[in-house]
Amino acid sequence: MKYGIRTEFRDKADSLQSLARIRYIKSLDYSDFKAGKFKNGNVDLNYRFLKPKKIEQDKKYPLILVFHGSGAVGTNNTAQMGLLSKMWLLQENREKYPVYVLSPQFPVRSSNYHLDESRNVKVSQSNEYLDLVLKSVDSLIINENIDPNRIYVMGFSMGGATTSNAISKRPDLFAAAINISGISQFDKMDSLLQMPIWIVHGSLDTDNFPQSNFKFFDEMKPKGKVVIWEFKDKYHNNILSAELVDRIPKWLFKQIKP
Repeated sequence: MKYGIRTEFRDKADSLQSLARIRYIKSLDYSDFKAGKFKNGNVDLNYRFLKPKKIEQDKKYPLILVFHGSGAVGTNNTAQMGLLSKMWLLQENREKYPVYVLSPQFPVRSSNYHLDESRNVKVSQSNEYLDLVLKSVDSLIINENIDPNRIYVMGFSMGGATTSNAISKRPDLFAAAINISGISQFDKMDSLLQMPIWIVHGSLDTDNFPQSNFKFFDEMKPKGKVVIWEFKDKYHNNILSAELVDRIPKWLFKQIKP
């Protein structure tokens, strides 16, 4: 994908095979994701953590941080285990892409939206729970065989917005980001010019209207490393296709922080 390019897809109906693959991924057992809890003072949240099947002590491995949508808000430490987390359990991904995957569950909304009157679009704002996650990632880097130059973040819906919040808060931390159907944050955009950012949104999305992400792309494309896939015939909850799931690892692992 070339930076600064907006790719439009039309009449992109998912095949029966694609739909079956999505159902299969959602059905995968996630017991390899071990449960844990991050805590800092009065703030704590649950998470699940996947390690590579085989870890060589003299090697470092990528870390992928996956943020869930608003429907998974809670404390059961299970609801956040959706498609973007479970995709890393596919046998082909486990073998070809040995990675750590961190899937936190936020007990409240991780990102809230308000109107940016100067841009006339909604923008996203995070809270102390994201701060806790990012601080905890710093600890994971020290305690696990994680490559600090290959830390990636992605999320869907509210998780896409939280992805935008995360890279704005810690542009030094991430090698690349994928915002799927989220709401963008426009702070510190100059610090993101060297970070590859992939935006995916459906034109018919009425849960998170796409204008925020479109505006972010338009402002970033003259100088930044941003690309956007716009699905002209997709809504909010049908954006995650098998094609997208297959493409994500191929794109992510080409990105290495300089």
